[in-house]
Amino acid sequence: MRMVVIPPYQNPAVNWGFVLHELVADLRNKGALEGIEVDVDEGFLVESASEVRDEEFLAYGSLGIIKKVKEYAAMGRHDAIVLTGAIDPGFIPARVISKIPVVSAIHSGIHAASLIGERFTQIHTVASSSLIIKHCVERYGFGHKLASVRFCGHSSTEMFGFLSKYRENKKERMKDPGFKKILDDTVAQCIAAIEKDGADTLLVGCEPLQAFADDIRRKVNEAGYDEIPVICELPAGVAMARAMVDMGVVQVPRAYPSAGLKAIPECW
Repeated sequence: MRMVVIPPYQNPAVNWGFVLHELVADLRNKGALEGIEVDVDEGFLVESASEVRDEEFLAYGSLGIIKKVKEYAAMGRHDAIVLTGAIDPGFIPARVISKIPVVSAIHSGIHAASLIGERFTQIHTVASSSLIIKHCVERYGFGHKLASVRFCGHSSTEMFGFLSKYRENKKERMKDPGFKKILDDTVAQCIAAIEKDGADTLLVGCEPLQAFADDIRRKVNEAGYDEIPVICELPAGVAMARAMVDMGVVQVPRAYPSAGLKAIPECW
């Protein structure tokens, strides 16, 4: 089986593509990619150095995702496509245009969290894009299981800076006050989700936060909540893509219709 992982964008100001490569390598080291070849795309270049991730940025990113999905779906080399990005750019149109299974990490993570628990919290980066995530959960029909979307207040660009700085020596980053502040603020939101919002599961989606996942897991355990699962969205996306390929299914044309739909219903 061969799949391609496509990031939400390529940033001209921050060389963060290595993070996704490292997340995939970590999955391989943990045995989660047995029998799967994974290609990692570098993402569509978005001509913006801004750290803002809001609805406007989502629109630009979605256009890039559509172009990438068309490209890979036409190649005939891959069995499935996995889209990353916590705000889910381009997923719906991707399901319309792709003739092979295409999944999104957040969509898969939401399903995984709803499967194992009753109330989950999405842990995110900043406020402007957190409401987008809430709308995604509601659109996918799991609003009744969403305890909250909480954000640590640090942008993905800021986090990528620390990941890049300590790329060759991950142990040293724990000594950096800036990194420690990001981790402490993130874990504080995890604890608040459990204690105040009643979350029984934590869902981590943004790529830099997933890179911190082992540290988050450790700190949540230290706080006495080792029973609370911490789900990362990329592994969920890979597992969902594998399941679709194994079952021989693809997204349903009537659910994601194009102008070429043949069995047109009388009404929706």
